[in-house]
Amino acid sequence: MKRLVTDAATSLKSRSNCPGVESQVTSLRSQVSGHRFRSALFFLKPTSCNLKPLAVFLFGLLASVGVGFASTPVVKVLQHDLEMQRTLQDEELAQLQRVEIKFADALTRVRRGSADFLHAQVEGETTESLRRRDEDIRLAEGQLLMDLLEMQQLRQSTIVRESLMAATRAELRRLTGGSDRDRDLISGGWEMIVEPGGHTGLMTLVLDGTLIQGTYDLDGGWTGSMRGTLVGKRVRMERIDSQMGFVAIFYGALRVEGDNIRLEGKWEATQLATGMPSAGGWVAAKLDEEGR
Repeated sequence: MKRLVTDAATSLKSRSNCPGVESQVTSLRSQVSGHRFRSALFFLKPTSCNLKPLAVFLFGLLASVGVGFASTPVVKVLQHDLEMQRTLQDEELAQLQRVEIKFADALTRVRRGSADFLHAQVEGETTESLRRRDEDIRLAEGQLLMDLLEMQQLRQSTIVRESLMAATRAELRRLTGGSDRDRDLISGGWEMIVEPGGHTGLMTLVLDGTLIQGTYDLDGGWTGSMRGTLVGKRVRMERIDSQMGFVAIFYGALRVEGDNIRLEGKWEATQLATGMPSAGGWVAAKLDEEGR
């Protein structure tokens, strides 16, 4: 296995044509003895060069070494990989939001500093004063450029990761499409309760393979959409509010007891607002065809 990993890592470096990959391959090799190679693959940071071939090669490499994990069912391995990719994607999107805020702040400082510089020059400030103003503007411009480059890299990384996740979902659909009994259990109407606060409402979901799409309508006038995945009997859904955007991630499990079908779990806020809860629990009961 170690030889396979070494050869694969060398091939990855030669095919990617990305200067940033070599140092990452070195780190990747160091984790072979710990049987974490498959997980380490997904921590490779995509660069701005030749991204699509790199993503395709990574997924092919993942499939080629999968035989080394014969004791683990392929579906469970892919499910674990998909969950890990979701976690990494959430971290990248959160970082992108933080950098966008920094970028906006730096842009404001550049604009304000440039306007003040022109005004100071007209007012006849000393050369030394103008030089200090120029230095401050240059610092803000430098921060602006660094933030811009980081945002570009994060966006490209998100595209590559989404490509990997789509390939994983497609393979899961292929492996489970003929025997996935959960498909009919997810699609339809749900009566839900969100805690704290005991907020009630209705949710309508549609399952396509492992992908979940839907809408919700909670008391208080809160409406929006849900999107996520069903992996095994675990669900992960993102709540996109019509007014506030991406506000929470819902984690849960599908429970079936005779005709009683429900989803239950926990949720975590993605936007922290004063006076608003940052986490809680939720449960949803499946409605029959007549909405009862």
